[in-house]
Amino acid sequence: MTTYLLCSLTIFLFVPNLAAQAKYEATTFSMRQAQRNGELREYIDFMESKAAEAEKNSDWHEAAVSYNVASLAARHNGQLQKAISLGNNGLAIANKVRDPRLQTQALYFLSVVYAALRQWEKAKEVAEKGLETGGKISQRLVRESFEGLLYHRLGRDFLRRGDDQKAIEYLSYSLQRQESRLGFLKRQNPRALPEAQNTVVISLAGLASAYQRAGNVEEAVKSYEKGIRLIKESGIKTQVEIELYHSLGRIYLRTKDFDRALETLLKALQIAEKEHYGASLYRISGNVGDFYLQTERPAEAIAYYKKAIDGIESTRSLLESEEFRSSFFEDKGQIYGGIILAHLAEGKVAEAFDYNERARSRAFLDILGSKVQLGRQRSLIDEERSLQSRLGELRTRLAGLLGQDDEETEALTDRALRQLRRDLEGAEKAYADFLSRVRKENREQVSLMNVEPLTLKQVQEQLDPGVTLLEYFVVRGRAILWVVEKDRVNFLRLSLNRSELISRVTALRETIYQPGEVEKFKRASEELYKALIEPALAHIRGKELLIIPNDVLHYLPYQALLSPQEKYLIEDFPLHYLSSASLMQFTKEKKRASRVGEKALVMGNPDLGDQAYDLRFAEREAREIARVYPESAVFLRQQATKSKAISLSPANDILHFAVHAEFNEEDPMSSALLLAKEGQDDGRLKVGEVFSFNLKADMVVLSACETGLGKISSGDEIIGLTRAFIYAGTPSVVTTLWKVNDRASYELMREFYSNLKTMKKSEALRQAQLKTMKEFPEPFFWAAYGLTGEP
Repeated sequence: MTTYLLCSLTIFLFVPNLAAQAKYEATTFSMRQAQRNGELREYIDFMESKAAEAEKNSDWHEAAVSYNVASLAARHNGQLQKAISLGNNGLAIANKVRDPRLQTQALYFLSVVYAALRQWEKAKEVAEKGLETGGKISQRLVRESFEGLLYHRLGRDFLRRGDDQKAIEYLSYSLQRQESRLGFLKRQNPRALPEAQNTVVISLAGLASAYQRAGNVEEAVKSYEKGIRLIKESGIKTQVEIELYHSLGRIYLRTKDFDRALETLLKALQIAEKEHYGASLYRISGNVGDFYLQTERPAEAIAYYKKAIDGIESTRSLLESEEFRSSFFEDKGQIYGGIILAHLAEGKVAEAFDYNERARSRAFLDILGSKVQLGRQRSLIDEERSLQSRLGELRTRLAGLLGQDDEETEALTDRALRQLRRDLEGAEKAYADFLSRVRKENREQVSLMNVEPLTLKQVQEQLDPGVTLLEYFVVRGRAILWVVEKDRVNFLRLSLNRSELISRVTALRETIYQPGEVEKFKRASEELYKALIEPALAHIRGKELLIIPNDVLHYLPYQALLSPQEKYLIEDFPLHYLSSASLMQFTKEKKRASRVGEKALVMGNPDLGDQAYDLRFAEREAREIARVYPESAVFLRQQATKSKAISLSPANDILHFAVHAEFNEEDPMSSALLLAKEGQDDGRLKVGEVFSFNLKADMVVLSACETGLGKISSGDEIIGLTRAFIYAGTPSVVTTLWKVNDRASYELMREFYSNLKTMKKSEALRQAQLKTMKEFPEPFFWAAYGLTGEP
């Protein structure tokens, strides 16, 4: 947390002369005043226009400073991407005039913002560049101050990477510099003491974290306690106090010193609640929940986990980059995991299921990011972003007003706080009213804006008779399973933990890619069947399985799991998949709305400019579909373009893409189907773009796709692809988990489309796989295909 709370006003105090120092202090005070008055956004606009005017007049020094100050203000206002943009402007001008102080200032600001966004490599890169430029600053005190800040930033990065000793080295050096500066300021500039004391406290917190990670609990506790003493002695008000108590509480919790753990965590929570620090509130509440869970008081744990989750779900990131958004929220799963385990400890299986669905909904919103703006409901998206922007601004302004100890502004702060809280209450009501209105118009659109899952009872109402739902969830490293049918539910704890699942799934996938490794594949498949399917068999009454995977299980072809009787799961059951049981409400609606016709749009073997990408049998596959469905429109090679896919998709009942695809685990919405280039268009049909489609098709088939899924992660890229097509209008999507054999794909698809004339989709795919299995026995040739959505 402290990696991005480090106060940056320090830098303005180290300037060449008293006149310049007075000017910088006035600029900084103006920002604080704007923050108190709720006018920080206006202040940012003012400083940005001031910078642009100075740039126009070639006043480079003024321009660089103004951009840097605007970047600092934007960070304080929660506008992190704007802070990056402004900081880059300031850096560009500082580079132009070759002023090392301004360069280092801009680089430090940028490193802090990138760290706030959890973009660690970028934060490290600019911090190292800052040390390089900072070494050229002639004023020793300024140079050493920057070194202290930047070594802190890099020490935190070593800590994150697990290099604890290097982290201790860098953070100790940072603390040494900050304490030296504090001694100087006590003699020369007492007005700057509060900020300098805050910086020392932050350095102590960082060093304590390093000691803690290195296993030196005694030194960690000493550093945390030293920081708390400095706060009490100096009287400074700092958000870092929350982390000091929070981190101490976590140490006590890990060492099972439960009395001190609870006392310290509740102290941290008390301060966070008083100061309205939302990010700290949910984390500390989650740890208090952990305390009660570990001490076997699950009912009390649930109350604190709920408080944490309310905080998480009431706020959506306003970041425009999916890469930033997904990393920003990546640590929330532990809290959902805690409340699931607490409900299970209370014997509340249904409530645990509900929070498992909430966790999936939250995770998908983070995958989706702002690419939802490409959806069909653009006016709603714009309205939502405006309301969320207002909420984010008010919450950040509230945090900025709190903790001020300036007697001259105490009354002003109190008045501003009262007004700001009224404004925030009004903005929260406006957003709730907006969601209520959209919910009436388009429930699916709301599911892309807010956490809106189905409950277990609602899921059971959606289930078809004769279908058994197997919903898996990996919670705090353990795999659990709900077996759900229309009239009953059973819960099971599975034998494998997450690391074992990764190992088994990886082994299966590696051997499935190598048709000669029959025995190794068989062993891996049987182990996974025993762990994932066998425990559920006694509870399965349905004739068809709906599988809801989670985490690493998204990469597993369940149809290829082998029973002790040496029968594949697909031989016993038709299968279909969903990423969340809550999606059933939307796939069923689309099933009723979609056409059940025989007009197909087929894209086969696009010309990608490289013979290595040719899919020879894909062209035969495309022509075979046209034979089965004479109304089909078939486009091959240079004709299989993105523009045709976009323009013709809405008018067809089936969409079939016999094309390659590229998946991006880091930014799932940038995954793409690869179509033929056309003019300036590169032919990449991105997942994010699919959300803007308006399909009436009953089914989308993605055949022969090269997914490149060599890396086992969380399956976000698979979820994003199928959900995009479902949102776009289709109830069913057939995908592949690996690059299938060209000829086997042709044979399987030919059988599948013939079967569709007389069978439902899940059974048509099953029979096609069973028949292909006879000619190509090894699962590599037939098991890649899975049906997501309506069966």
